[in-house]
Amino acid sequence: MRKIVLLFGVLLIASSGFCQGMGQGRPYYDQSKVVTISGTIQRLDTITGRMGNFHLIRLTVRDSSGTTSVNVGPSSYLDEQKASFKVGDKVKVTGARMAFNGNDVIFAAQIEDGGKTIKLRDESGRPLWSRGGMMMRQR
Repeated sequence: MRKIVLLFGVLLIASSGFCQGMGQGRPYYDQSKVVTISGTIQRLDTITGRMGNFHLIRLTVRDSSGTTSVNVGPSSYLDEQKASFKVGDKVKVTGARMAFNGNDVIFAAQIEDGGKTIKLRDESGRPLWSRGGMMMRQR
């Protein structure tokens, strides 16, 4: 029984790190690195979690300086917000520009799309889809 409780604790901590900004035991949202870009969605990817239990939405946005990857959040949260994106949409993204796995990525705090604003993080950078680091709903 102790092994099961310990395993559950380890999984809880690991998933908490991911939900905060793609994990590895350290937060990836740095308020000092917040930027805003405006551009057109060039690509939309759905990334499945390692165990297949969630789906992260990532956009590639082209602005005047080139293309940038934007980690949006879990598809389940976007579904709850009735938010959807498609290639060709013009968007305004505000979020922290960070290095992740050797790439330049913006972890989105909010996205304006066609006059609608989708809030993804609170003022401190905490994901709105999490409660205590756990995802609100998984697929």
